[in-house]
Amino acid sequence: MSFVLFWPHVLPAQHDSPSAQEVEEFARRARTEANVGKQVSVPDSIFYELKEKDSDDSPCTVETRDGLETHQILLRSGLIGGLAIQGHGGECLCSPTGNCDFWIYQLKKGKYRLVLETNVQVFGFLKSRTKGLPDLVTWSHASAFDSEAQLFRFDGDQYIRSGAWEEESEYPGENGEMVRPDRPRITSHFLAGDTIPQ
Repeated sequence: MSFVLFWPHVLPAQHDSPSAQEVEEFARRARTEANVGKQVSVPDSIFYELKEKDSDDSPCTVETRDGLETHQILLRSGLIGGLAIQGHGGECLCSPTGNCDFWIYQLKKGKYRLVLETNVQVFGFLKSRTKGLPDLVTWSHASAFDSEAQLFRFDGDQYIRSGAWEEESEYPGENGEMVRPDRPRITSHFLAGDTIPQ
């Protein structure tokens, strides 16, 4: 007679979301630490890809390189790991609130590959890295006094959203009057399992 032993499957630990204080401290650090990288010209291959993409999806098109602000993403070794490209100027690439089309391309084996597409007003890379590429924070305007910030991390294939928070520079107080604090009010939208970069 033989016996087969079954070991119970252990689930990974479920982590609580970061505390409000941790998110507030990170939001302030992200604003000061975020860096866009050296501005460069958009490569031909990406310019023509974006020009073709826009003509397929909307009546507006990317007509010239002037509408695309391009920044290098550096790896720890100082090598170029990719490009961050933000549209600017005109109705085609930006909304009335100032949020503009935004793309991240990873440079791998001499070719650029799209790993994130979203809309932002401001962006910046942090010192922390995930799977070799720097963590990214984006800010988008919901209104003149309200911004949504998002943390993105590279998972080896794509940049994925890994947390978010809201920054309010004006909001209604308890008595109905508008409050304008010295620092924006931070409201966390981090989920269970989301972590703050060190």
